[in-house]
Amino acid sequence: MEGSFLREIMKPVLTTTEKQIPLEPHLAFCYSIFMKDIQGGFFGKATQIPSILLETDFHSKFIFAIKQYLGLHEFIDFFCVMACVVRALDTVEDETTVPYELKVHILKNFHRHIYDRDLPISCGTKHHKVLMDQYHHTSTALLGLRTGYQKAIENIVKIMGAGMAKFILKEVETVADYDEYCYNVSGFAFGVIANASNLEDLTSDHLSKSIGVMLQKVHFIQDFFGDMNEIPRGRIFWPRQIWSKYVDKLEDLIHQENLEKAVCCLNDMVTDALCDDAVNSLEYLSTLRHPGIFQLYASVQVIIIRTLGLCYNNIEVFRGRVTLSPGEFTKVVLGTKSMSDAYEAFYDFARTVKAKIDRNDPSATKTLRCVEEIQKVCEDSGLLNQRSSFLETGASEKRFQVQHGWSSSVEEQLDPSSLVADEVSLIGNRLREMVVSEVPKLALAAEYFFKMGLEGKRFRPTILMLMASALNESVPNVATNFSNELRIRQQRIAEITEMFHVASLLHDDVLDDADTRRGVQSLNFLMGNKLSVLAGDFLLSRACVALASLKNVEVFSLISGVLEHLVTGEIMQMTSISEQRGSMDQYMRKTYCKTASLIANSCKAITILAGQTTEVAMLAYDYGKHLGLAYQLIDDVLDFTGTSASLGKGSLSDIRHGIITAPILFAIEEFPELEEVVNRGFDNPKDVDLSLEYLGKSRGIQRAQELAKEHANLAASAINSLPQSDDDNVRMSRQALVHLTQIVITRSK
Repeated sequence: MEGSFLREIMKPVLTTTEKQIPLEPHLAFCYSIFMKDIQGGFFGKATQIPSILLETDFHSKFIFAIKQYLGLHEFIDFFCVMACVVRALDTVEDETTVPYELKVHILKNFHRHIYDRDLPISCGTKHHKVLMDQYHHTSTALLGLRTGYQKAIENIVKIMGAGMAKFILKEVETVADYDEYCYNVSGFAFGVIANASNLEDLTSDHLSKSIGVMLQKVHFIQDFFGDMNEIPRGRIFWPRQIWSKYVDKLEDLIHQENLEKAVCCLNDMVTDALCDDAVNSLEYLSTLRHPGIFQLYASVQVIIIRTLGLCYNNIEVFRGRVTLSPGEFTKVVLGTKSMSDAYEAFYDFARTVKAKIDRNDPSATKTLRCVEEIQKVCEDSGLLNQRSSFLETGASEKRFQVQHGWSSSVEEQLDPSSLVADEVSLIGNRLREMVVSEVPKLALAAEYFFKMGLEGKRFRPTILMLMASALNESVPNVATNFSNELRIRQQRIAEITEMFHVASLLHDDVLDDADTRRGVQSLNFLMGNKLSVLAGDFLLSRACVALASLKNVEVFSLISGVLEHLVTGEIMQMTSISEQRGSMDQYMRKTYCKTASLIANSCKAITILAGQTTEVAMLAYDYGKHLGLAYQLIDDVLDFTGTSASLGKGSLSDIRHGIITAPILFAIEEFPELEEVVNRGFDNPKDVDLSLEYLGKSRGIQRAQELAKEHANLAASAINSLPQSDDDNVRMSRQALVHLTQIVITRSK
C-alpha cells in the first residue's frame, strides 16, 4: 500500500519533462524539519506515514510531486515555513525549564522576533532543538516569501502566542476555556492560511475555524496516553467540566477500575469535538474553490473525522495511540477530491458512531443528535452515493437485523455452527493433542473438559471461525482445505481462547466450591482443588506458548491482557464492598472482565492477523464485547429460571454464593429495601428466599432480558457495519454471526 501511494503521488515527477529545480538551502532546512515533525505531530499520531517520506534524500522529489499533485507551488512553501515558525513557538510553550514569567513574556512577543536571525531562547530536543539553534534558516526562508504570506504568519504567531500565554498558569476548567484555547492555537489559522493564498474568497471565521478546532481537539484526545505517561508528565488539556463528571482526578481515568467511566468521558470529549464544528467544517469545505487547497483541507478534515470515529467508545485511547493505517491514510489522500467524497466520509462516520452508541452512556443523547445532524446535512446535499463509500458499504446492501426477529428465508435459517463444524472439530482434536503432559495425573486433569462428550458447545471457536470467514474473501468449506497459513493462525487464536476459557472454569469451580460443571462432576470435586488449580495453570501456560508462536506483538499484547481482565473480574466479584454490590456499573465492568473481554479481544485478534483496518478491528471487537455481555446477562437470568439439569450446574448458584447479578440489581431499583437483604450476604437461607420473593414481584428478570437484547442488537449492528462483500461465504458467515446474537438471547441452557 505504501508503494502504491508513492507511485500515485510521484507520478508528476515521473511523467513531467520540466526540469526539477533543487530547493533553496534555507527552504530545504524548513522542509527537513517539517517532514520530521509530521511523524511526531498530528499526522504521525493519526496515521502511520510511509517511512520513505522521512528520508532526507527523498524530500526534494516528494515536495515537488506534492506541489504538482495539488497544483500549488508557492503556497506549499508558505505552509512549510509557517509550520516551522509555529513549531518554534510551540517548543517554547512545551519547555519545562523556562520560568513561567519569562515564558509568558516570550510567547506574547514571539511574533516580534520571527524575522530575527537568532531566537531569544534555546530549548527543545532532537530536531526541535536544531530548529531553535539554527533558526536563521527559517527566518531567511520567511523573508523570501511574499509580503502577504509574511503578514499571515506574523498574525498567526501573534494570536497563538497570546493564547498559549494566557493558559500557561490557567487551568482549562470549562468547555468555554477549552474552546478558547483550541481556537487560539489552531482554530483561527486555517481561514488565515487559505485567505493568504489569494486563491480563495474570504469566508466567515465561524466556519473556517471549525477545521482547526477539531484538529486540535482530536490531537488532545489522541495524546492523552502519551501525555499522561510522559516524563515529566505533559500538559493535558481535557476540560475539568467534562472529566470531573466521571472521576475525581484526571489521572484516575487510566486506572483499571475506572475504565468504563473513562470510556464515557472519552465519548463526551469526542461528542464535544463534533457538535457544530463537524457540520460547519463541511460548509466551509463547500466554499473552497481552488482544487488543490480543497483537497489539502478536505483530506485533513476526513482524517480528523475518521480518527474521531476510531476513538469513540474505544478503550485503547487509554492504552496507546489510536491511528489510521497506511492504507486508510492513502485512501483519504488520494480519494478526497470532491465534496461528494467529503460527504460520503462524514456520512460513513456518522453511521459507524451511531451503531456504537450505548444508550446508557451519559452523553448518548447528545452524541446521537450530533451524528444525526451530520447524516441529515450529508443527505440534504444530494451528493451521496456518487461514489463508493469509504467503508465500501452500499446503501442498498441487505442488512440482517435482530430487533424484528428472524426472517423467513431459508438462507437465514441456517444453523451457524454448521458452517464451521468441521473446522471446530479439527480445533477440538488439536486441543486434545496440545494438553498432553508427561505427568499422567496432570494430563488426565488438563484434558478433562476436552474429552469427547465433555467439550461443551465450543461457542467461542465457532464465533472466531465465523468471524475469520466473515472477513476473508475466499474461505474453504471442508476440513481438508483448512491449510492456508492465515487460516491456521486464526485457528490458533480459537485454540488459545478455548484454553483460556477452560482454565478460567477450572479456577472458578475451585473458588465457588462447585461440584458440577457441564452436567458432570467438576474436576475439583473429582481430583481436589490443588490439582484443579494446577491443571488450569497448565492450560494457561500452553496457551501462552501457542500465543507466542504467532510472533505478532500486537496480538500477544491483546490476548495476554485478557488474563489480567479475568483475574480483575474475579477479584471484583470476591471483594465488592456493599456500595458496589448494588451497582449496575460494577456488575457490567465485572461482566466485561470475566466474560466479554475474552470474546471481544479474540475477535479483534482475528482481524489483526488478517491485516484488516482499524475500523474493522473495532467492529469485530464491538461484536465480541456486546455478544459476551448479552451471553452473561442471559446466563444470570437462567440461574434463576433454569433447572440444574438444563444448566449443567446447580440453579440459584450465584445468589447462594452471595454473587449479585443483573436481575437482583434491577429488583433493588424497584424495591430499595432489598438492598439491605443483599448486603447481609445470603448466609441465612431465609435471605435467599426473601430475595427471590422480591425478584418475583419485580421486573428484574424482564429488564435483564431487555438489556441482553440491547447488547445483542449492538453486536448485530457491528456486523452490519462491516465493509460490503459480494462473496457468498463471507455474507453467509456474517449472517450466521447475526443469528448467533438471537440464539444467545433465546437459549434456555
